[in-house]
Amino acid sequence: MTVTLARPPTGPEHGPPGRVVPVKLRLSVRDLEPTDFGDLDWSGGAEHQRALAAALQAAYAGELAVLVVALANGRLVALGAVDFRPDPDAGLLTMLSVHERFQSLGLGTRLVAALEKKARRAGCRRSRITVEHDNPRAAALYRRLGYAEVGSRVESWPVAGGRRYVTVSTVLERDLRPGAAAGPPPGADDVAAH
Repeated sequence: MTVTLARPPTGPEHGPPGRVVPVKLRLSVRDLEPTDFGDLDWSGGAEHQRALAAALQAAYAGELAVLVVALANGRLVALGAVDFRPDPDAGLLTMLSVHERFQSLGLGTRLVAALEKKARRAGCRRSRITVEHDNPRAAALYRRLGYAEVGSRVESWPVAGGRRYVTVSTVLERDLRPGAAAGPPPGADDVAAH
């Protein structure tokens, strides 16, 4: 996968300020490995790292799949999982995170498509995702990818200090069967950011 982003050049040799130069990034999507944890500190705190370790163990048992998006130099810039345990018919996309410096470049779209592919291979007919009520950018992305709201629920997870974070999330679903609305739009491989 290649992503094209526009980046303002620096230095007088690049001409007037504001000039935009496209930069191509070579990316790969692959399974999470134990050696990746040192490069995922941007994705969350100690509690999140523990949840990732548990997810990796569940992945070894075939209960879920955890994927990362890596730059050509191996640095990780996105991660996500699809959990097959809650509903064998609907893979639950979870732990979705894109490094803040690489957001709005199409990586989330590619990651969701790769997770949906894992869900299809596991026999899931639908894909489900939850998004916090105060995250409209993510909700808009999922709707663009063909997800429709099917309800809401209260969710919680551990945070620092032995406390729990509690939030209301919207539940969205998408049909993964052949002939259903497709994932990323054509041309999403090369996304320009300005």
